[in-house]
Amino acid sequence: MVGMKGVSFMLPDLHKSNLWIIENINDGQMYVIDQDSKRCDKSPMPIKPLKCIPDTATYLHSSTFGYGDKQIIGDTWLVTVDDTVNYATVSRDGLCVPLTGHSFFQKLAMVNAATTTDFVPKVDDPSIFDIPAECHSAI
Repeated sequence: MVGMKGVSFMLPDLHKSNLWIIENINDGQMYVIDQDSKRCDKSPMPIKPLKCIPDTATYLHSSTFGYGDKQIIGDTWLVTVDDTVNYATVSRDGLCVPLTGHSFFQKLAMVNAATTTDFVPKVDDPSIFDIPAECHSAI
């Protein structure tokens, strides 16, 4: 399971949404909850989730995130899965923390970009994985 909460800006009008995203890797379902309108969209995950970087990926470069004594090295990889091109930067520390990602979907004509901030290697609040009531009736 992957749980994320944050702000999203949609183009072209830069509409701001406070989103909560739950990805159930086991059943391939994704729930996107707009916390402002309490609307839930349930859909199959657009790409198969990766546990980390596959052996078929191409290494591109490394970069440093943070400053002072709070730095982490990230390695950027080109990952192609089916008709999707991903530029994924993950931590080099063995945890494979997704730091940034840029996905280009050919069949869906869609681009996605994500940045992870304030990562901690533990779950502070397990309720982030609780699928809310408004999603139980989502198609």
